[in-house]
Amino acid sequence: MGEYTKCKICGGEVQLINKKYHLGKCNACEFIFCLTTFTQEEFITVYDELYNRENSQYQRHSKDEFDRILDNKPIKVGWNRSRLIKKHLLNTKGLSVLEIGSGIGLVGAYIRSKEKTIRYTGVELDKEAFDKSRLLQLNTLHGDFKEIAKIDTLFDVIMMWEVLEHLQDLNSFLELAYKKLNVNGKIILSTPNYNKIYNYPKREKDQLFQDQPPIHLNFFTPESIKNVFEWHRFEECEVKVKKFPYLQVNNLQFYINIIKAFFNRYFGTTLYFVATKK
Repeated sequence: MGEYTKCKICGGEVQLINKKYHLGKCNACEFIFCLTTFTQEEFITVYDELYNRENSQYQRHSKDEFDRILDNKPIKVGWNRSRLIKKHLLNTKGLSVLEIGSGIGLVGAYIRSKEKTIRYTGVELDKEAFDKSRLLQLNTLHGDFKEIAKIDTLFDVIMMWEVLEHLQDLNSFLELAYKKLNVNGKIILSTPNYNKIYNYPKREKDQLFQDQPPIHLNFFTPESIKNVFEWHRFEECEVKVKKFPYLQVNNLQFYINIIKAFFNRYFGTTLYFVATKK
């Protein structure tokens, strides 16, 4: 395993803020990331165990959602995500759209069901998820984000849902994404909010409230995600934080968090982000 000694975005000095998971924070751009580097083979093994094993942690993404599409049941992508998709994709016909980390094709199938003029391309690293997306007759490439360098066309929208936190070579991705967007093209995404740790004032030292490395490698706050994209020349960066907690009717803490949210004392779990290439 290798290690970063400087910020992988701006090259600034980093300080160790989480010893257990080896997370560093840049003193300049405030970006938090895992200082350890991993191999492509390690990532493939990790995601295969997460998504494809029997009773795996994220089996609902690889099996249950796929079965719903095959059964012609309504495709659910979530309220906040659907709003972003409607605003930036569905309101304009004929857009070219690229999805990084497209999985089994949930979002691709959703977009196709809503607006058939959109030209969709997906990229997925996990082979089993890729195969399922092809069964859905979606235009999907097998590999990591570097596959998009082989595509000749530019895109109006690049989207990624809970993917940005997984990319080890984030600098290369942002450089490539900028090149592959048309002028006035947008990148839209969601990613966990690192600041949700503050919902737990009695947390153990170094405790994370999202997946640990090598699953999640980048950890964003509303401020740092804007810094990261602005460093890569993106403009009109807009970030919104999911205001209310996910529904858990049998959990007392859920109701406490709802009350906190009404008084702006709850740190939302997810960031929804839009940036533009000018």
